Amino acid sequence: METSEPSKKNYSFFTSDKEIKQYEIWKVEWRNNPNNIQLVVIVQTNYLNNIKHFSYIVCPLVVKDLHRFWILRLWLNVKGFGSYEILIDQITSVSGEALLERIDELNDDQRIQLRRNLGIVLGFTL
Repeated sequence: METSEPSKKNYSFFTSDKEIKQYEIWKVEWRNNPNNIQLVVIVQTNYLNNIKHFSYIVCPLVVKDLHRFWILRLWLNVKGFGSYEILIDQITSVSGEALLERIDELNDDQRIQLRRNLGIVLGFTL
């Protein structure tokens, strides 16, 4: 019986036909580890998303915690997953290849809160 190794993904210069939009929540294969699937929200502008840039700027989500520091966390309910927090202070980038599946998207109020909190944390005027 033949066993095959899972193929390693090449996370550099990946192009995709995925339609990825700002404020969508995606499942992501974190750090090329198929056993470590997490959720992220896309914070990158649609200008780059529309040209299929090979990486995406995201904020990770974690299961809702009890820490209440409103500038750094945004609480939301993700369809089919439960209560989560957006880690606004943990901005990072991921390859388009790591984005596996679109799960949900932020509503208008959540988008405004996320933009406001990102602006405060990064020192940008809104």
